[in-house]
Amino acid sequence: MKKIIIRLLYSLFFSFAAVLIISCTLLVLNTSKSKEEIYNNIDAVVISGGEEASNDAYMRLEAIDLGGSEHYKEIVTHDGYDSLDTDEKQYLYEKIQDNIYTITNETDENGHYRTARLQVTGVKMSEFDIREVVNAFVYDNPQVFWFENLFGYAYSGDDTIVEFYSVLSSEECGEYIERFQKKVDEITASVDKGLSEYEREKRLHDILLQNCAYKSGVTSSSDGWTYFSAYGAIVDGEAVCEGYAKSMQILLNLVGIPCSTIRGTGDNVGHMWNVVRLGGEWYHLDATWNDNDDGTISYEYFNVTTERIEMNHVINEDIRSLLTRNGDSDGAAIKYNFCVPDCTSVKMNYYTVEGYRLESFNDESDQGMINAIVKHIKNDNLILPVSFGRQMTYTEYVNSLFHEPPFKFYYYVDNANEVLDDEHKISKESVTIQKNEENMSLHIHFKLVEND
Repeated sequence: MKKIIIRLLYSLFFSFAAVLIISCTLLVLNTSKSKEEIYNNIDAVVISGGEEASNDAYMRLEAIDLGGSEHYKEIVTHDGYDSLDTDEKQYLYEKIQDNIYTITNETDENGHYRTARLQVTGVKMSEFDIREVVNAFVYDNPQVFWFENLFGYAYSGDDTIVEFYSVLSSEECGEYIERFQKKVDEITASVDKGLSEYEREKRLHDILLQNCAYKSGVTSSSDGWTYFSAYGAIVDGEAVCEGYAKSMQILLNLVGIPCSTIRGTGDNVGHMWNVVRLGGEWYHLDATWNDNDDGTISYEYFNVTTERIEMNHVINEDIRSLLTRNGDSDGAAIKYNFCVPDCTSVKMNYYTVEGYRLESFNDESDQGMINAIVKHIKNDNLILPVSFGRQMTYTEYVNSLFHEPPFKFYYYVDNANEVLDDEHKISKESVTIQKNEENMSLHIHFKLVEND
């Protein structure tokens, strides 16, 4: 009988506490996933077999050199090149690398700045195969921002003639490259020596999001080519998902972190994001969806698993898994990736590193939450990110913490306050939480007890 009364009093006490404390405001995190953009298609046109522009029309630019980081060894992405399965494809890729720096200063009759034509001898490459090479080159070389999403091709006997285009004249391109290199160098120079991979990634992620705003209402390059480029994100400070993803690839590679882009959809809209490798394991990173509309930075898509990203993203298949490669009219509509690692680790997930990942309620998780609270408060960090597992529903996690017995959260605070000094005692009456049910997470905002 005595035990029943004690349990009843315990329940009434915490019910009252819950009502009092969860007069805390329940906010909803503003994730920016209602983006409306598509990444650009790479179009193809059949060109005439006529004469090429004269040599006088071209100007040769110096190859872009981003310099890398003073403290970290640069990563060079070559998954696109490695996926090409014939010598002819690899030859064309290599010729593009050199060709893209030789550009006309005047537009042709169709308004394009040409690059010098290339010839692949002894083979008639299909439109699909040429497009695959172009996609591979763009995938590996996001720093070549002036590459127009268009190529022309023709056949001369058994040879394939290919022509590429620049969105800028050779004179303009040189000026743009100079501005781009300068800005990238400034950003990478801010990454101090001795930072962990996670710290480097987060530093560059935050710099990009602090200086780039998502450009809404953009659906194709006709709305402005810069929005789809690393130039737009890094120099102009406005971009859509493609600009964010290409920028993250460039910046992370420069500080020694393998990073590639992923094509797919997000909430059924064409989308692009990244995969990054930290400590030998791969993670998904969606910088666009971490950039909230109110200017704040979210970390809901910072180093997440494939299982997590696929809750609202669809990953296009790997080029190696495509069984049919042809040059029919549907070729331009086929979207694929060149590197699709299976991301299973949560070790470098934002919540694991900087908050707490709560899978279930037991002695180990209780102590883990208490330790996380104490650590944050001692470091004068009054916001604790918490991510939930899949063993319970979101409502069950939240209720068990705040609304129903066993009212775990208040147990955690009481135990934390026993460890904290008088200057860092937590006020249970002033707690607020930001809920994000879709992402199975919340942020707990603490206030300290005011001392007289």
